[in-house]
Amino acid sequence: MFHSPLATWIKSYLGLTCQLSLTFFRHLLVLSSNPVNRNRCLQCLQGYGLLLLPSVLLACAPIVDGNQVGRRIHQEFERKTEIAVHSVKCPQDIESKVGQEFDCDIFALDGKILKTKVILKDDQADDISWSVQAGLVNLGVIEENIEKIFKNERLSKVKASCDGKFKIAYQGDTFQCQVQEGNDDQGRVMVKVTDQEGKVDFQFLDNAGFDTKEEQLEGQ
Repeated sequence: MFHSPLATWIKSYLGLTCQLSLTFFRHLLVLSSNPVNRNRCLQCLQGYGLLLLPSVLLACAPIVDGNQVGRRIHQEFERKTEIAVHSVKCPQDIESKVGQEFDCDIFALDGKILKTKVILKDDQADDISWSVQAGLVNLGVIEENIEKIFKNERLSKVKASCDGKFKIAYQGDTFQCQVQEGNDDQGRVMVKVTDQEGKVDFQFLDNAGFDTKEEQLEGQ
């Protein structure tokens, strides 16, 4: 992923600030062990310590690289869904703690964007969980439901195919699936996503003797 010069400079600056600040406090600790220097060290700490403390807390706080998390989600999303992804953008410098939650954006090649909630399972981001909040339709479930409708209501066994495992589709989007009974010609089913939870309506289109009809299915 692309690293801007500014982001690289900021990370270098924070790292240097952390090292210098810790060295400063370490020397004060050593000097304060001598009773002769104790009062002088306390005066120094009062004068400079409070100014440095915010920098120490900011610079030395453990963080997780958002680019690293994005690369992992990119690989896992493509492997699980077989949907090509252009990039995944996550927040930079995520606070490293177990249970930390944040959102990432998945940018598909077709221009659509998915919001993904991510949770850190450990403080190194070696173990994370992520889930797409809306817009990802499970085509396998739709195929099974179409076949079930044909079996229960039309007493016919068909094979449904929606071309893939998952599809990015939001409320109001439509797409077509194919149905075929034995060696007969293929029929078409128009699928429309009706809400953000992935529920869909489908309509049998006039083709190969199939009657036009509307049904409601759970798409997830």
